[in-house]
Amino acid sequence: MGYVQSSMHRSTGRISVADIAAQPGGVEALQRRVHELRSSGVDFAANAIEQEMAALNLPRQ
Repeated sequence: MGYVQSSMHRSTGRISVADIAAQPGGVEALQRRVHELRSSGVDFAANAIEQEMAALNLPRQ
């Protein structure tokens, strides 16, 4: 029972909105992702991305 999978302790490797936006085509990719999330009914995630984009003064759709 003392065995713990190492994957539980690894970093999630998350990439920030700023990191994505800094890449070529990154802003457009973020806009597409927001659209995909909204189309799937995942508004809370789309809202979070849009809030980060607004904080960075990035254009939104």
